[in-house]
Amino acid sequence: MPDNIHTIQEILKEGMHPRLSGIGATPTGIICASMIGVGIYHAGDPEYAYIDGFELASVLQPKIGADWAGLCASMIASAFIPEIKSSEIVGNVMKIAFSNNKEIFYQLSYFLNECKWNFTSENDFLNWWFYNGGRTEWHKLGRWIAPNPLYHILPLLEIFGNDFYKIFTLLLVPGNSSSIVSPVVCGSILGALYGKEIFPQNLLEWSEPIADKWIKIKDIVVNRISEERKIIKIIENLNHRNKTKELVLFDKVYGGLLAGAIGNAMGSPVECKFYWEIDEKYPEGIKTVLNPDRLEGEDDNQMAMLLVETYIERDGNPVTPKHFAETWKKKLNEYHFYPHCMGSTYRMIMEGWDPRIVGHWKPVTGSTVMCMEPVGIYHMSDPEFAYIDATLISYMYQRGLDVICAGLLSVAVSEAFKPDVDANSICKKVLEFAPREKLKTFDKRPFRSIYEYLETCLEIADKYDDVFEVRKPLYEKCLFYHPIDPLEVLGLSLAIFKVSKGDERKSAIGGTNIGRDSDTIAGRSAMLSGILKGAKNVPSEWVSLFKQESIERIKNNAMKIVNLILNKKLKRMKERQNILK
Repeated sequence: MPDNIHTIQEILKEGMHPRLSGIGATPTGIICASMIGVGIYHAGDPEYAYIDGFELASVLQPKIGADWAGLCASMIASAFIPEIKSSEIVGNVMKIAFSNNKEIFYQLSYFLNECKWNFTSENDFLNWWFYNGGRTEWHKLGRWIAPNPLYHILPLLEIFGNDFYKIFTLLLVPGNSSSIVSPVVCGSILGALYGKEIFPQNLLEWSEPIADKWIKIKDIVVNRISEERKIIKIIENLNHRNKTKELVLFDKVYGGLLAGAIGNAMGSPVECKFYWEIDEKYPEGIKTVLNPDRLEGEDDNQMAMLLVETYIERDGNPVTPKHFAETWKKKLNEYHFYPHCMGSTYRMIMEGWDPRIVGHWKPVTGSTVMCMEPVGIYHMSDPEFAYIDATLISYMYQRGLDVICAGLLSVAVSEAFKPDVDANSICKKVLEFAPREKLKTFDKRPFRSIYEYLETCLEIADKYDDVFEVRKPLYEKCLFYHPIDPLEVLGLSLAIFKVSKGDERKSAIGGTNIGRDSDTIAGRSAMLSGILKGAKNVPSEWVSLFKQESIERIKNNAMKIVNLILNKKLKRMKERQNILK
C-alpha cells in the first residue's frame, strides 16, 4: 500500500530534512504502534515520553498525528508508575492532552463522558458500544487511517481495568479504522501496568519468542535509570551550605547566570572589533565594565532570562519550542533583537507558524549559542539530555551550526555541575559530543568537521596561560567569515575558558579583549566559569556597578529554577527510581 510511511521514506531519500518531512503528510495513527519503545524508555515519566514521541512521530506526521503518537507514548510511560490505577493513567494522559492539543482533549473528554452516561447495565453499554461507540466516528476523527487510537482505548481501560478479554474484544469486534493499531498500544499499556500475567497463556506461547529480540531495551532503560541515580546523588550533594552559608547549588546557578550577564555587558562596547583595535584604544586592556547599562540592553542576557522564565513557567517540566514561543508572545520586544533571525521568527510565530520548525529558514548568527545555558542548568550533570533538548529548542529560531553549537554549549554547562571537574575536563566532554561529519556550510573552510575545529582551538589554548597572549594564534587559525559565526563563537569561548582555568575575572577579560563577537564570547566563557567557581567568586566591584533591580532579576530567577529542580524535577527523578525496585 502506498501509505505515508513509504512516501516519507522516499522524500527522505530525496533529501528533505527529517524535521520537516511530516508537515504535509496525511494524518494516520499507524505511527502510534511504534511508540511502545518510547513509552518504555521513558517509563514513569509521561511528560518526556510525550515530548520524544511527538518529535519522533513528526518525521512522518503533521501535528495532529504526532500528538496522537506522543499521547500514546505518555500513556505507556504512565503505566510503569508503581501502584498506579488505570483511571490515574487516563487522568495523566488527559492532562498532557489539555496542555498540548485542546482539540484532542475535548474530543477525548466528550467520548469518555459519553461512555459513562445513561447505561443501567453492562449489557446496555456493550450493546451501545457495538452499534455506536466502538465504531469509527468519521465526522469527529477525520477520514484517516487509524485515527487517534486512544479514542477507544481510554474509556475501555477506565471502565474494564484489568479485564484483558473484554478490552481486546471491544477494541476488535465492532470494526473500526483504529483497530489495526489500538490493540498494539493497549497491549503495551496493560503489560506495563499488570505484567505479562494479564495475558492468556496461549497468547504468551506465540508472542514471547517474537518479543525476545526486542527485550534488550530493558538493559537500555535500566542503564538510563541507573545513570539518573548518579545525577540525583550529584544534585543532592550540591544541596548543602558552603562556608558563607549559601546553598552550593544556588551559588553555582546564580554564579553562571550572573557572570554570564556581566561578561556579556563587559564585551559589548567592543563587539565586532579586532583585538589590535581594542589594544590601540585601551593599551592596558579592558579590565572592568565600561558601560553597566549594557546589561539591560544586551540581547544575550535578555534571551537567557526569557528561557529561564520559561522553565519557571513550566514548573519543573522540560521545555520545548512551543513553551519558549509562548514566552516570546508574552514578553518579547521584537525591535530589541536581531531582525534576521529572532525578529523574523517572532513575526512568523505570531502569524501561526509551528515554533518547532521556524528556525530552518534563518541565517546562522550565534543567537542560540548566546543564551542556551538554562537548558544545561535544568539538565545539570546530564549532558546527553542537555544536548538533545538544546537542539530541540534552538530549532525554534536557528538551524545548522547554530543549533549544534548551542547543544555543545549546553553540554559544557551540564558537565560543569559534576564534582571534580575543571575547565580542561569540561572541554573534553564537549569534544566527545562534537560531530565528526563533514561540515555543511556555504563557504569553504579549512576544517573538515566541528570536532576538528574545536580540537584546534583547544590545542592552541593548551599552550597558553595568558588570555591576552592566546589571541594572536587563535586569530591565525580559528577565524571564519564573520564574527557572529556560531562555530567561531563557541570555539573562542571554550578556548578563553580553558586558558583562564575557569577564573571568572580572567574569562570575562579574555572574552572581551579578544574582540570579534566579544559580548557573547565574554558572556559564554564567564558563564561557564561562574558555574564552575560559583557566584561568590564573581568580582564584587563589578556586581556593584549594575542596577539593583537587574541583579535581583537574575538572582530571583536563579533561586526559582533551583527550587524547581530540587522540589519538582528531582522528585520526579526519584519516583522513576522506584521502577527498578
